[in-house]
Amino acid sequence: MMKRNFLFSLTALILCAALLAGCGGSSDDASSTASSAASAPASSAAGEARTDDAGTAAPNNAENGSDQLSAIADQLLEANPISNQFEISAMNIEYDFGLAAEDVASYKGIKSNDNGDAGLVLVIQPAAGKSEAICEQLQTYKEDQVAFYGNYSEFAQAQSNVENAVISGRDNLVVMVIASNEATADLGQAVDDVMNGYAQ
Repeated sequence: MMKRNFLFSLTALILCAALLAGCGGSSDDASSTASSAASAPASSAAGEARTDDAGTAAPNNAENGSDQLSAIADQLLEANPISNQFEISAMNIEYDFGLAAEDVASYKGIKSNDNGDAGLVLVIQPAAGKSEAICEQLQTYKEDQVAFYGNYSEFAQAQSNVENAVISGRDNLVVMVIASNEATADLGQAVDDVMNGYAQ
């Protein structure tokens, strides 16, 4: 009798173990299936983000700025050499400068990546009718930067440079220049030369 009870108990334990193993396997399969299903729309969405309306592939990391804007930026960099240059991205345009993406047709921007150096050259081709709005927003950015650098006595030079930033705009061109710590040229004149040569 005792032997029979032992065999029943052993058989029951084996069956329970088999059932648990089976449940675990199907749970893993279900989890794997759910994971695959969840990732499929994300992959699909990522694929869609890389195509334009015509369904042709669009570049993911296109460098913004026409040849003309690059030439203007280069001309301004001659007057305002910037150390440790950092290329301004579309994300910076929107989140750092506070410019609406639809207001900016194209841009080229370089700023210093050195701590305590506010050096900046930013050249923007505004969308139609947006030049004034861009200039106003750049003025707000300037005021914010003056306040930021004002919190640090060791950045007094950068604060002064931001206070003397040059912002100029016409219908087809907006320029903002902040002197780098090493700049010695008259940036107002450099911006005037650019505006007279390229802007309408």
